[in-house]
Amino acid sequence: MLLVYTGGGKGKTTAALGTLLRAWGHGMRVLAAFVMKTPYYMGEEVGEYKALRRLGVDVAYLSDFGSPLALVESVLEVADSYDLVILDEFNYAVRQGFIEPSYVKKLATLKPHIVITGNYLWPEAEEAADLISTIQPTKHYYNRRVAVKGLDW
Repeated sequence: MLLVYTGGGKGKTTAALGTLLRAWGHGMRVLAAFVMKTPYYMGEEVGEYKALRRLGVDVAYLSDFGSPLALVESVLEVADSYDLVILDEFNYAVRQGFIEPSYVKKLATLKPHIVITGNYLWPEAEEAADLISTIQPTKHYYNRRVAVKGLDW
């Protein structure tokens, strides 16, 4: 299955991590790959990095690989040893030109369930996906330039 969480609202990564947590709770082997993120924000480790490490979940960040493409290619090499793979901000990496849109076709053929997130949806992803959830903001405190530790990082 290829699951896509997209849209301009807050909650895409949260939805993906909720899926990962559910799968992990059922004994599935899971990998969380953060295609466009580092494990640090404002000088400290982000909450999901701390939590996933405590749970023993395999985690990969952009900073571990140097480029989004290198991270995704590395994930493709090991994907068959997992039941679920999260590629957080994959859609954004495609939008920015770091990854070709055709990569989604490779993801759709992999053995594990794949979750991709990001605020961009292109035709290849829409066609390949088994599930697309679009998250749209109604109101968000970011408009006041507020970020909350524990809620946002």
